[in-house]
Amino acid sequence: MAEPPSRDDVLVVPPIPLASGSVLEPEDDGPPVRITLVEVVVSTEDGGELRIPLTHRHGAWWAP
Repeated sequence: MAEPPSRDDVLVVPPIPLASGSVLEPEDDGPPVRITLVEVVVSTEDGGELRIPLTHRHGAWWAP
């Protein structure tokens, strides 16, 4: 039987801005587009997926 994870193994998103900016330049020569959502996507070994939307505050994207 597998052991349960310890507290040290649990994913923690730090309380720092993970990204900044409000527009994204496309790979082609098109004009910049406004960003409406930034997410951290976590994939698990069982094929699951957890999406953690970031919050836009003070010009940066922060963990909730």
